[in-house]
Amino acid sequence: MAPFFLMMYLFGDYLAVKLKVKELICRYNLARTLDFQPVRKFVAPLSAGHLFASFCLDHFDSLTFALEQFNAIFAKMILRLLGCTVLLTLCASVAEGMSPFNRVFKKSPKHPVILIPGDAGSQLEANLTGKPSVVHYICSKQTKDYFDLWLNLQLFTPLVIDCWLDNMMLVFNSTTGTTSNMPGVDIRVPGFGGTSTIEYLDKSMASPGSYFATLVDMMTSWGYTRGKTLQGAPYDWRRAPNELHLYFDALKVSIETTYRYHKHKKIVTIAHSMGNVVMLYFYHNIVDQEWKDKYIQSHISIAAPWGGAMQIVRVFASGYNMNYYRVILPPSKLRPMQRSFTSSAFLFPSYAVWNDTEVLASTFEKNYTLANVEEFFKDINYTTGYEQYKVAGQMNGKLDPPGVQLHCIYGTGIDTAEQFSWAKGYFPDYPPLIAYGDGDGTVNRRSAEVCLRWNESNNKGKRVTTHELPGGEHMEIMSSPAMLELVRKAIYDLL
Repeated sequence: MAPFFLMMYLFGDYLAVKLKVKELICRYNLARTLDFQPVRKFVAPLSAGHLFASFCLDHFDSLTFALEQFNAIFAKMILRLLGCTVLLTLCASVAEGMSPFNRVFKKSPKHPVILIPGDAGSQLEANLTGKPSVVHYICSKQTKDYFDLWLNLQLFTPLVIDCWLDNMMLVFNSTTGTTSNMPGVDIRVPGFGGTSTIEYLDKSMASPGSYFATLVDMMTSWGYTRGKTLQGAPYDWRRAPNELHLYFDALKVSIETTYRYHKHKKIVTIAHSMGNVVMLYFYHNIVDQEWKDKYIQSHISIAAPWGGAMQIVRVFASGYNMNYYRVILPPSKLRPMQRSFTSSAFLFPSYAVWNDTEVLASTFEKNYTLANVEEFFKDINYTTGYEQYKVAGQMNGKLDPPGVQLHCIYGTGIDTAEQFSWAKGYFPDYPPLIAYGDGDGTVNRRSAEVCLRWNESNNKGKRVTTHELPGGEHMEIMSSPAMLELVRKAIYDLL
């Protein structure tokens, strides 16, 4: 292909060049380098971080005519020059392993964007200030400075993981309904305002820790700039929203400041997983409708567990390791830590989605529903869980719409835990038998589709669009081309 293409240019076969180039598609960024008005109106800039040289198929004849009017000889030279650029760019793109025809037209950012991660979606750093006791002799009581706590794969080794689990735990105060870190442990969330700490959860950028990286890279190719028009808003995902008021204060100020800095352009918020329910709390309880109307253009939800997720029932009963590292991370070892997180109770199946007679879990002797949640927590020997549930598990009430324009993206078609059962003698300390339903592998379909209940009439006149992605797994959806394209259209008001 390349030798034939180049040969046509070398011999100046104008008609052959024209026919061949007409097979190419999209636009050519000629206006940036050629100050020629008859041409400028037919061309447009490209994105994806490169100048992809190809003609606009629809306007090829007009472009050629304009050039011929200017100077027939010069036109031929220009066509040869552009053709060579096409050839070189095609070769470079192939060398990169990327087809130029998949490039996206470059635009300047229409709206600043703030990204909100989900459960376990923010890096955590810890400083040990003098723990009164440790769970193992190899565990440190004190450190000189902050170290990477989450995600740090080096801590997932035998014995060391016991130190990690103890440092990650929270202590619940049933009087205040809030939590504190373990004594002698100070934990902070790095990177607010930037994107690096949510692009990769592991600072080594190991692939298991990749999170928002694909989306951020794609958005920079659309003209967004990290830390300016594209920001991250990580938070302590261990805690339920009622404990995140300092975070919400910072988020509110960040949105207002970004709005002013970018000449009163409204903000688009994009959240994944639990981040959406955190933002729903923010829109309901932290800001009013006047504020939302002024500062928020839209919210894009990805894989939102609006009404909770059945996986949380297993988390409280037996623990859950996402089926990874079963030897190093048995569910029962993770369980005390997972139970201590009030965000777990926050994601417990909601009565707004599950009715109070529907069996969530069963044993040889008893069925558990939302009507006897207190018995469930008593029987798993974690009565503190019911206190957490009373505070955090019902925060979003009837799941009212957010009062901002919403684009709801969710995956379906993946086996997702719908009910758990334990044989006699196995409850609650052993993994349960699982009955599966539809969802994204983590969030049940019925929970993800709560947004189908919302529309302009009950969402303060704001549009709601819903987008089901069959086969969209809960984490893999973050790099799904279909999801990325929906986000692009939503940001540029094309949905």
